[in-house]
Amino acid sequence: MNYKISMRKRVLLTILPIAIIPIILVAGFSAFRLFGKLKEQGNVFYSTILTQLTTNIDFVYSQHAMAFVDIARMDNFSKIINAPQPKSMNEEREFLESLGEASGSAAGNSITRVVSSKFRGALYIVEFDKKSLYFNTDYLSHRFSLSDYTVDFDKLKTDKFFLDVSASPETARVNYGKPSDGILKGFEIDQTTVFLYPHFNEGETVCKKIMILIVNKDFIPDIYKNINSINHGTLYVIDKYNNVFAKNHPSKNDDYYEYNEEKMKYEFFEGDETYVKEEKMGFSDYKLLNTDSEILKMPLVQEVISQLDSDIINEDIIRTVSFKGIDYLFLAKIAPDSGVKLIYFYPLACLYKPIHGIIFWIVIISVIVCFIIILISYYLSLKLNNPISSLSVGSKKIASGDYKTQINTDGFFGEFIDLGNSFNIMARTIDEYSENIEEIVKERTEELNEAVYELQKSYDENKRELLIAQKIQSSLIPQIFPESDHIDFSGMYLPMEALGGDLYDVHKISDKKMGILILDVCGHGVPAALITTMAKISFNSNSRKYESTNEIMHTVNNELCDAIQGSGDYLTAFYCIVDSEKRTIQYTNAAHNDIYVLRHHDLSIEILTQTGPVVGVVKDITYEENKIQLSEGDRLILYTDGVIEARNEKSVLYETERFISLIKANKDKTPKEFVKFLYDDIISFKNNTPSDDDIAILVADIT
Repeated sequence: MNYKISMRKRVLLTILPIAIIPIILVAGFSAFRLFGKLKEQGNVFYSTILTQLTTNIDFVYSQHAMAFVDIARMDNFSKIINAPQPKSMNEEREFLESLGEASGSAAGNSITRVVSSKFRGALYIVEFDKKSLYFNTDYLSHRFSLSDYTVDFDKLKTDKFFLDVSASPETARVNYGKPSDGILKGFEIDQTTVFLYPHFNEGETVCKKIMILIVNKDFIPDIYKNINSINHGTLYVIDKYNNVFAKNHPSKNDDYYEYNEEKMKYEFFEGDETYVKEEKMGFSDYKLLNTDSEILKMPLVQEVISQLDSDIINEDIIRTVSFKGIDYLFLAKIAPDSGVKLIYFYPLACLYKPIHGIIFWIVIISVIVCFIIILISYYLSLKLNNPISSLSVGSKKIASGDYKTQINTDGFFGEFIDLGNSFNIMARTIDEYSENIEEIVKERTEELNEAVYELQKSYDENKRELLIAQKIQSSLIPQIFPESDHIDFSGMYLPMEALGGDLYDVHKISDKKMGILILDVCGHGVPAALITTMAKISFNSNSRKYESTNEIMHTVNNELCDAIQGSGDYLTAFYCIVDSEKRTIQYTNAAHNDIYVLRHHDLSIEILTQTGPVVGVVKDITYEENKIQLSEGDRLILYTDGVIEARNEKSVLYETERFISLIKANKDKTPKEFVKFLYDDIISFKNNTPSDDDIAILVADIT
């Protein structure tokens, strides 16, 4: 009796842990994986949004910088800065009117007209080497827009906002952000930002002329206001001097719930909805939002901001931070050209909220299952002794060499009956094996050979299908280019794997126009190959519907967003239309690497930079089209980043400088000879090092 009780306990203690522990582990692991997956998706999603925002900010920054350069080249600008010191107040007042710059009646080619069409704010041209008789100042300022803001230009001359970009002609550049306190005055001045353009006359080393643009307070918010997802967290926009000049929370215009500035929290009033479907947020979500800019002074946040300033890291900055008892997903990104930094705090509780209900039911079900297992295990432990004892005795006989033994299954129940029968069958099988081992080995060998044949057949079929896929992708790359009397083409494509994600294409739009495309899909293999196929079809189709490259790129982006959005895939692309008769190129560069034009007359390199963000992430993105003039003998070089990022055995990159030097040094080669020479040079440089990325290059000579 004591033996039976002991046996039951041992069985119970064996079954329970084996049954319950996996359930607990599965439940815990499932919850952990769900939390981790949500956090990972949140990281990728919001990092992509911040990347898009920094790209858009730098794009707007570059547009303003180019507009300043255009103004500096205008005749009226030259007349203003080269005019002598006014001799009287009347002469000073009437000077701009004499140039056709009077507000309300400005001439068509005036600076005032340019400002009203290209800027959203007030523009000043300030001369520090002249004096204003009218305002009795040691500088002379010219205003080209109506504005309620005033500027203390004496303070501005000594402020780092001015000094950082005006030290010398070589380091001069457009600065964007907020000057020090007290320089700007006016309504809601804390939300106002400034562009400053230093101008040096030829031969001068001291900046005596500047253009300053005070932009409207909604300048930056207009860039992100239509991205609804960003409102689920708090976005701080700060300049290179760490001045906060924009944030999305609290917002009097966009927040559903009213914010109490004194209590620093949102308040719920009678009639308010507890959940706003349009925003996909409720009052509980609003209470988790960060509205206290003191979070930016936390050591971890300050450290990250310093890292952004020093450029010591290149990857996306993603951290978690706790502030006032709330945990946040903390992301940071810098717009490299403008120096604008985006600091984003997303409540982790909101990130994890979708799975709270799932976790609750996992716990409930796990508890119920564990309880049932305990009852079943206890019941089974009462009935296991006899079957186990019989099986044990039979096993010992088998172990001693008595292969003819059979056990009596009377009294067995459930699976023990199957186990007893299986034991008897096993004993008979072992007995037969011992007597017919050679025949059995022969049968098993035939079975194995048949299995090997089926596996080989399946392998050959998969290999054949992969070869077909390779041929299909190879057919996407033009081997023979469309005929043209004025353009000579040659190209090369080296995929990293059997199927790649790079593509170039040339198609004839009309007798005079050629469409040229090169793109790079993020990734490799079958998904990337499918995306390149969709992209080529979309570009070819839309090039016959639209005449401008930005319209074509806009439509292609929307079509690819519908097809691949949510997969995490995207692509960069450069598309241009070459008019062989006029020798012009109209182009759009969607976040692709720089495209080069080698000028025949002076061997200079003209760079066709980015004019828009990546393709396939966000719909209805606006892309810009640029246009340049070509000459006979000019060479257009299109390529993917696999060229300049090729590595040798020492992990040294091929790099842009080497590529440009090779372009110039081989100017006299035909496109075909140049492509062959570049291929040989890359192969020699890599020295059998495996490729990290696909390599594609397309060369077009204007004849």
